[in-house]
Amino acid sequence: MLVSLSDVSIAFQGEPILEKVSFKIERKERVALVGRNGTGKTTILKLILGELRPDQGSVSVAAGAKIGYLRQMTPVNESHSVIEEVLGARASHLEMKQRIDRLELAAVRSQLDSEEAEELALLHQRYLEAEGYLAEQQIEFVLKRMGFAESEFQRPVAQLSGGERTRLALARLLLEEPDLLILDEPTNHLDLSALEFLESWLLTFKGSVLTVSHDRKFLDAIAERVISLENLTVTAYPGPFAKFLQLRQEARDRQAILAKKQEQEIAKLDEYVRRFMNSQRTSQARGRLKMMNRLIASKVEGPSMERGIKGGLKASHRSGQIVVETQKLTIGYPNLILGQNLTWTVQNGERWGIIGENGSGKSTLIKTILGKQPALQGTARIGANVQCGYFSQDAVEFDEDQSPLDLLVWENDLSPAEARNVLGRFLITGDDVYRPIKTLSGGERNKLSLAQLTVISPNLLILDEPTNHLDMDSRDALADILRDYDGTLLVISHDRWLLEQVCDRTMEITSQGIVTFPGGFTDYWRKRHMAAIPTKDRGTHVKEPAGSSSKAGKGPKNSPSETQELPLSPREVSKEIARMERELVLAEENVTQLESDLALIESKLESAGPTDDVLSLSIEHGRVSEQIEGALAVWQEVASNLEELQARQGATALK
Repeated sequence: MLVSLSDVSIAFQGEPILEKVSFKIERKERVALVGRNGTGKTTILKLILGELRPDQGSVSVAAGAKIGYLRQMTPVNESHSVIEEVLGARASHLEMKQRIDRLELAAVRSQLDSEEAEELALLHQRYLEAEGYLAEQQIEFVLKRMGFAESEFQRPVAQLSGGERTRLALARLLLEEPDLLILDEPTNHLDLSALEFLESWLLTFKGSVLTVSHDRKFLDAIAERVISLENLTVTAYPGPFAKFLQLRQEARDRQAILAKKQEQEIAKLDEYVRRFMNSQRTSQARGRLKMMNRLIASKVEGPSMERGIKGGLKASHRSGQIVVETQKLTIGYPNLILGQNLTWTVQNGERWGIIGENGSGKSTLIKTILGKQPALQGTARIGANVQCGYFSQDAVEFDEDQSPLDLLVWENDLSPAEARNVLGRFLITGDDVYRPIKTLSGGERNKLSLAQLTVISPNLLILDEPTNHLDMDSRDALADILRDYDGTLLVISHDRWLLEQVCDRTMEITSQGIVTFPGGFTDYWRKRHMAAIPTKDRGTHVKEPAGSSSKAGKGPKNSPSETQELPLSPREVSKEIARMERELVLAEENVTQLESDLALIESKLESAGPTDDVLSLSIEHGRVSEQIEGALAVWQEVASNLEELQARQGATALK
């Protein structure tokens, strides 16, 4: 056992935050802590770190355990360079290496006595055992995978953006390799490449991991167990994350059924007491009253349904067929070209996901199209009859001193009652409507931006990282809103789940060029993993798969250039084989678990009595059987792809 919380309760200013919270974290365990914003997740982290003490209960951490903590705003030393900031993570290795270097220099100069020679041999042995030489390589490797080019290693930390500082702090933490790694929203400032690296690193991490995150795909990849925080307490569920969602919903359904039955029973008893108290059946009525009171005392409450975003978004009118058009467009700054030679047409009703590394030019492209930044070369234009709604990730469009109510009343011509109604649908209520926008949290500012967009009713919606600071329920609600939206959609995001849910076309901006793909994010990302995408010509299009179709294809399409897929390098093949071997293990485990579930259901059916719900068991048997078929299909596909890669690797080795 590494960490244990036992019956922990804590309150702030008389308001309970946690009540009787109990759970453990074992060594080498990866745990996700989930819950809505404001439910107490950060409080739990501070209790584990010893920054808070519980009002009741106890928190214990294994003696000598080293904890690494990535806060949402993790401090870094501004007097350091990038490389200096992470070198501290391997300070013991570096001190040992410096001593080895000094002794080796003395040996070269024949100035080494016998004791120093013995010390040098001992240090060499210790350095090898501590994998010191590997540590030197890891520092460079981790920094590069966190998005820092080698040319930036000497860059002062003071010059880094907030996102770059978070990535640097994460790199330092990964290199420290603590016994328990606590990550608070680690994916907020990571691009897709860094996200995949973090996932693969955590899967092989030797310590324990406790992560707070609203990123479904990230939790799907790493969580072995899920601790759900709601109604002031926690419930632990086995992973993976999809299994947790299923089990939690089943538990809520059972709770709702039980609560309803109890309500019905209480109502019957109450009716009997009212009818027959002070009558010939008074004694029976008193008995029923005692039963009713006992039932009320042990009453199970139905699952609380917390309020969520209820907004809707509709285009006020139809735009022309061509919504956005660029011709040989070059974007960036006079001394920095981010992308060039982009010829791109966005048709009415298309839904594009725009991806790329941090700093690659995604936001710059959008600002250039909107005329907020000049093009370096070429042209970009908005089509006829287009009304654009733009969600900026930094919310620079707001007057910080205005209140949310003033914004909608004065900027969007709503009455105060109408404005409050719109804000209420996005959970901005009560006195919060009068607070200056500068005092709102990141999630509240995002919700205000979305609320304003529903008032504008644009037929072109451009969203730049809309899920930052939103909890999982709010992300679900946003996905529902975007799925129902009937206009044209451009989404810049690193949220893979959102891209899968709402986009059917993909653009990636890379350092080598701009790639467009007439299909969804999942298809594009899979294709990108399996083969290198040619980028000889900037603005390259990936060929559309035969027979592919999308609702966005009503108008004329771009003419994709013919391209050939380049094979992966031997190193990339080895990396992909390792990834797919992990997928195969997970697929096999899923099949095994489902078969075990099916066997249990069949056992219940065989021994079912006259009072058992055979119909429900039969329905469940059919459902699990279908799941097994699907799981076997996934297993077969992964196994086939793995065999193909292993054959490719073997053929390369024979050459």
